[in-house]
Amino acid sequence: MRKKLLSASLSIIIVVLLLVGCGSSDSSGGTMASGSWTPGQTSIKLLGASWYAENGYIHVFYSIEATNKSSRTFDGSSFNITCLDEEGRGLDFSSGYIVPIAPGDTIRFSNSLKYFGRAPTSVDLRFMDNIGMYSDDYVPYQSAFPISNISTSSSNDFYTVSGTVTNNSTEEQGIMVSAIFAQKGEIIGGYFTYANPLYAGESELFYILAPRAFEGCDLYAVTANAY
Repeated sequence: MRKKLLSASLSIIIVVLLLVGCGSSDSSGGTMASGSWTPGQTSIKLLGASWYAENGYIHVFYSIEATNKSSRTFDGSSFNITCLDEEGRGLDFSSGYIVPIAPGDTIRFSNSLKYFGRAPTSVDLRFMDNIGMYSDDYVPYQSAFPISNISTSSSNDFYTVSGTVTNNSTEEQGIMVSAIFAQKGEIIGGYFTYANPLYAGESELFYILAPRAFEGCDLYAVTANAY
């Protein structure tokens, strides 16, 4: 049987809000509005994104929500983020990966990219969903990885989000922990780290070394999922 391939793209226009320091008067930063699409059994949503410029480099941060509406496990897929100028021309391109998602579950995570050049005015998010990406493999739900004892601290180099993550699944798992930030009520992306593989029932401290640009922003959520 020939498999039907579904794909779609979403372009999100930047709005004039500042990221740098979440309250700085510096104009070398901005945030991007959120948006979503539902091409198939897995829907993906860009919760928000932001950027700032430093020494000629553009740092872009974004947070994504993905929901598996199928009764089977979503086995994971790549996605592409392209930063565009005001005429829709590509400034830079980066690929990421959506990890496997349990049936009916929703995951949230953050990622980033850096390039040398001009600031973007929009971001194009492309994701492919096809029926060959679903199986009966076991994947733990995001709720199997609770986060506790969250705290933040600043240094000369980083704005650190730390805490404890626990593996309440039935198997040893590698875990990705993400911080999602907000500014003036809008999600503006975030940063992430990987925890060492944890045995079932095991806990571990984590440290997300986010850029100092997030200092003063609201910590909207800290999430963990298997990878």
